[in-house]
Amino acid sequence: MPRYLQLLIGPEIYWLVLYGIVALLAKANVPPAYPTNKILDMLWVHVILAAVLVFALWFIPGVEKSWLLLRVWIVSLVMAHFMLEKGLGALKDQNPGVGTAYIIGIIFVFVVLLVGSVVVKIWQWPS
Repeated sequence: MPRYLQLLIGPEIYWLVLYGIVALLAKANVPPAYPTNKILDMLWVHVILAAVLVFALWFIPGVEKSWLLLRVWIVSLVMAHFMLEKGLGALKDQNPGVGTAYIIGIIFVFVVLLVGSVVVKIWQWPS
């Protein structure tokens, strides 16, 4: 696999695709779109799930793993912020729970990254 492709496949592309999906959902959320609003209302859960799934990059052969953990941390925190801000800002009902959902989402993404980092480092530990 070419070197540039190894660097291209990583958490940045993963999170940018997820952000694009959230941006499309936010743009499509016009007043009668109740199912879209329900998805955006539970966005903090989906962002946490996305943070868990980003650790699947360690099981893809050919992905450059030397700086992958740092890249995962930086991109996950930044893009989780952008996704939550964009998606929760598009909700029809702007109530105090929107801010709470943002805070819960960011805190849980941080916890998932912490636990995932420990698991990845233990898994990579030389035997």
